[in-house]
This record gives sequence, C-alpha cells and structure tokens, in this order.
Amino acid sequence: MKICVFSDSHGAAFHMIEAVRQEAPDFVFFLGDGEGDLNLLRKEFPTLPVEAVRGNCDIYSSLPAELVCRVGSCLFFLTHGHRFGVKYERNFRSLTAEARKNGAQAALFGHTHEAYLERLEDEVLLMNPGSLRGYGASYGILEIREGKIIPRIVRL
Repeated sequence: MKICVFSDSHGAAFHMIEAVRQEAPDFVFFLGDGEGDLNLLRKEFPTLPVEAVRGNCDIYSSLPAELVCRVGSCLFFLTHGHRFGVKYERNFRSLTAEARKNGAQAALFGHTHEAYLERLEDEVLLMNPGSLRGYGASYGILEIREGKIIPRIVRL
C-alpha cells in the first residue's frame, strides 16, 4: 500500500497531479492550505481515495481541522499543524500527545513548509511532507508493508 502525502500546495496543483501520475499511490493524504488544488486533484483522479484536513489558509473550508483515519492496518493522525504550534514548538510535544491519545502510529502535519521526518522511540512517526511550492519543494510517501510504515520525503 502506497500513500502520497501533500501539504501547503498554495496553487501548485500541477505538482500533486504529476506526483500522483508518477507514484501511482493507493491513497492520498492532504494536510491543508490549498483546498482548491485538492479539488483539482480529485477531478483528475476521481476514484483515488483521499483524506484531507483544512489549513489556516483554507478559510471557508468544511474540511475537518484534525482527522484520525485507518489505512490498511495503520492508524494516522492528520492535521495542518497550526493549532499545535508546530512552527514554535520544535519538539512537537502537543502534536505527539494528540497522536498517542488517538492511538495513531503516525502524526502527519504541514504548515511550516519544511519537510520533517522522525520516528520517536515509542515508534510514533512524525512527518511533515513540506510544501509543494518554492525552493525545496517536496511531498511525502508512506508505504505500508507487513503492518509497518516506511516513510520518505521526495524533493521536486
């Protein structure tokens, strides 16, 4: 099972569409700030399963702020991150606590526009796929194999 993880597209829907064409994922997670781009992706790939949350720039969005979802045998906590202070709390204490509270194996977030990947000692995975815009543009890939999450960041 392969999941593409996108955040902070801010008008760069073409990067998401191209990544989905190249990666051929089974699922997509979108972590906010570009709901219009997400709608274009859904139009291009209408049968591709997508889970999404709103970002701080998705002002009139009806998407949830946080979401816990299961893909295969793995449970994921999705958020944009702005409500968890990810720009200022670099140890991600509150984000990690929320993931643990929900029984999630991974906390996925955006907002900072900087890719980040860390597996904590208790096996909670933290991933920020970065932004699809600007210098250092990136997205994330999660592969689920035998109940384990194998993450990577892809630079554009």
